[in-house]
Formats: sequence, C-alpha cells, structure tokens
Amino acid sequence: MHFQTGIDLLRIQGDVMWAGAEFTAKVLSEPYLRSVAPKGDGKTPVMTLPGFTGPEVSMQPLNNFLNKNGYVAQHWGLGVNRGVRNMEHMETISALLGTNVQRMADKHKRKVSLIGQSLGGVFAREIARRYPDVVDRVITLGSPTHFDESGRNVNAMVARVMAMYTGRPVEDLLREVQELNFNMSEPPAGVPVVSIFSPYDGVAPESTTRIPVEFLTAVDGTPRENIQIVCSHCGMGVNPLVLLAVADRLAEDKANWVPFDPMNYAVGPVRLASRFFYPSRLSPLAA
Repeated sequence: MHFQTGIDLLRIQGDVMWAGAEFTAKVLSEPYLRSVAPKGDGKTPVMTLPGFTGPEVSMQPLNNFLNKNGYVAQHWGLGVNRGVRNMEHMETISALLGTNVQRMADKHKRKVSLIGQSLGGVFAREIARRYPDVVDRVITLGSPTHFDESGRNVNAMVARVMAMYTGRPVEDLLREVQELNFNMSEPPAGVPVVSIFSPYDGVAPESTTRIPVEFLTAVDGTPRENIQIVCSHCGMGVNPLVLLAVADRLAEDKANWVPFDPMNYAVGPVRLASRFFYPSRLSPLAA
C-alpha cells in the first residue's frame, strides 16, 4: 500500500507539472482559440464545479474563457471541494448545490449547463439526476464514472488525502466508493452527458473516467458521449484542446446531436497534430 501511494504521488506530481505547461499553452493560444470556438448567445448559464481539494478559483480560467465566448459562467458557490464524508454528507451537498442551480436557472430563465472537474463532475451528474428539469447538459473533465469492486483503480494518494480531509479510514472510504459506484454508474436520464478524459491522466485512469459502453446508448435517445484528449488531469480546465471541446459541446443542439469532431477546427499541419491529441472518439454516435 505504501509503495503504491509513493508511485501515485509521483504520478500526481508529474500531472501538476504538465498542467503548468497547459496553462502556458492556453495563454498563448487563447486569441486563436476564441476566434474559432463556437460562441454562446450571451444568456446561456453555465456552472463550474471544482475537483477534490480544488478552490473555486481553480475553475476561473475556464469561466473567463466561457464568459468571453458568450456564456454566463459562474462557480458552484460552495467554496473548496472537500470531498464527501459519508452518504448523509452527499445528501447535504446535493441539496445545497441543487438550490444554487435552481437559483441560477430562475435568474436566467434557462436550464443550466454543468461542467465538473474530477469529483466536481461526480457531483454534476448527481445534480442532473436529481434536478433534470433545471439542468441542460453535463460535461465532466477527468471525472470517475465507475470503479471496480476492489477500489484498486482509486489513486492511493488521493484516497489518503481524502481520508485526511474527512477524518475517516481509507478502507471505509473505499467501501463508500463502491456504494457510489452501484448507485451512480449510469448517467442521469434525460440529460446529455459528455465525458472528457485522458489516456495519460495522472489521477483518475481512463478505465474509470469514460462512460461504460453499456451506458452510452440511452433508452430515450439522450446524447451520451466520450471524448478522449491527450492532456493532464489537473490541467483539463486550462488545456486549449479541452476548452475547444467544451465550447463545441455547449453549443451542440440536443435535438440533433452530432459527435464532436476536432477536424472541424484543424487546418493544414494542425490536422495531423489533432490526430495525436484527439486519439479516438468513443461515442456510438460517431460509429
């Protein structure tokens, strides 16, 4: 266990360093990115939810990008994401967050799109499950969608930090994770869900962050889509390639959903690079 914790700590450190490079890439490419990314109408509300241990300011670069691109983006209003102590705590957070989403929908007289990073995406899907009448769509960034029964695909370092935050033994948290897995694996009904994930994620492995094949096709035809992008875990909220995909999916018509195609934005040599950074698109709609 200690050996695995050490390995996972190194993975997280490497991921954070990569995220710094992605932020630099965002700063340098943002003028071009804003010129090609789909625009909102200036009235569409978007709420962003930070990952575990993440303060609201961690989502500010994404909010700034969206606000400049014609959306009304704001934080989730609950401060630092300190994780979940138990199922009762999950109920409390869901109720508070549901109230904030309802308030935002009432203010703008429109459904709210939710964008959650890591654990924030887990909350976003749960809010969509409970309040589908006020949620337009959910976009998750490196968010776990399911876990195996052993909990082995939970990053050991993250599990220890969460245990420290919640004051509970790691073993108890892993049992809680399994319960969440059984209750929340399937995406919410009636709300489009897009999972953006990386094959090189240093925190949450691809095997847990993509929507399982059996859940990609909704009985009622609600769009569900996986988008694979080469990026870090911690830098998804600033990675230009992720931002482009987010803007594209926010603008997509729910009634005539077409899978994300990065080639729509690639010109000349960039087309070759896009094949590397967007290795595959796993939605059955693409097939």
